[in-house]
Amino acid sequence: MKIELTIKVNYLPGWGVNEGIRELIQNAKDAETEFNAPMSVRVRTTSADSVGTLVIENEGCTMPYEALLLGHTSKVARGDLIGKFGEGLKLGILALLRAGHAVKIRNGSEVWVPEITHSEKFNAKVLTFDIQSGRKDENRVQIEISGITPEQFRDDIRPRFLWLDKDARRKDDTVETSYGTLLLADRYKGKLYVKGIFVESKPDLSVGYDFSDCEVDRDRRMVDTYDFRYHTRYIWANALKSRPDIFGAFSAMLEASSPEVQSLDSYSASTLPDTFRDHVVEDFVSKFGKMAVPVSNLAESVDLEHFGRVGIVTNAPMRAVLESKMGTLADVQEELKTEVVKTYSWHELTDVQKSNLQRSIDRISVSVPVSLETVSVCDFRSPELMGLYSEDKGIRLASKVVASPVMCLRTLIHEVAHREGRDGDKSHVEQIERIWSEVFTAEVGIY
Repeated sequence: MKIELTIKVNYLPGWGVNEGIRELIQNAKDAETEFNAPMSVRVRTTSADSVGTLVIENEGCTMPYEALLLGHTSKVARGDLIGKFGEGLKLGILALLRAGHAVKIRNGSEVWVPEITHSEKFNAKVLTFDIQSGRKDENRVQIEISGITPEQFRDDIRPRFLWLDKDARRKDDTVETSYGTLLLADRYKGKLYVKGIFVESKPDLSVGYDFSDCEVDRDRRMVDTYDFRYHTRYIWANALKSRPDIFGAFSAMLEASSPEVQSLDSYSASTLPDTFRDHVVEDFVSKFGKMAVPVSNLAESVDLEHFGRVGIVTNAPMRAVLESKMGTLADVQEELKTEVVKTYSWHELTDVQKSNLQRSIDRISVSVPVSLETVSVCDFRSPELMGLYSEDKGIRLASKVVASPVMCLRTLIHEVAHREGRDGDKSHVEQIERIWSEVFTAEVGIY
């Protein structure tokens, strides 16, 4: 029986031997998972065969004729399987035949021999299957591909499939996560796999990756850029939790702004383990000192000098990790504006400052409780800051404010009123007005 498939010989012209073998081994792996049919892949040689035959076998299943239909698949909605479109068998065989490799399929009691023949019906060369029956019935599918040497299998074919190449890897060379697996061995550097099958090489990557699921292009030669960035971020985030020994490797990637970390932002950096981010901050401080702050350019570095800090120009991925712990530049600047560089004792104040402060406290006390126990005099890092209120530290007044009786009274009232609300809040404004009114009333003797 001969079956002509409606696939022209020049379909997918870019596919060759590697793509053909990839599709057939992928199908065998899926059959192992779907039908519990153990897979084996080997090269068979004989004394009469100077090259060899690649044998891909599943023990415990057979293929129905529907497998020859383009689009026929039982893999839809099966996330544990690799294929899903129902075309790999046909297109893989077509690519191999075009490249000059004979293919034979021993399927149960039948032998399927695919060929490229001229179709009278379509007046074109198409893929044809010659199906011969009468063989011993075995619950097995065996695909034979001629012209494959043992060296070709060892050096080129087997490394493209991680489950075939697993004996060449040590356990500490990999870190498995739900998003995929880190491949740390030098031989996998820059190589990208999806579900164990090689897709492409990116020489500028620091390690290799096997993604548990990832969008690839039609020919499975390129991983989708967005998926690559998303999955590498979360592979590392999970790998760092279980392997503190790879902290240094990821830190080096941050410093080099490697492609797999270039999309790190404040949100994704926060998903990295606290222990790792603490490690990065400690390393940053040890290199540049406690006064160092990560910045993006020289202008920001100059701005920080006014606050007594050292701005270290840092690439975006490293800065995202540091800021996830140290705060953004805006956060740091805001904190520095309120930083106290000196707090005065009573004996350090001038007689004028003492008098202004005590008189202001006495005058305000007619309206709200305030005393030297809740007020301190200091110098702020920012020269523009006049005063500050916080529940835990009370009221702080700048020493230059206390030197003026008017500024001292006005600032103290403003800060005391913050007990009722923030700047601009209705409650804050109303409290300021009430205190001023009661102070004035007490001053002029109106009751």
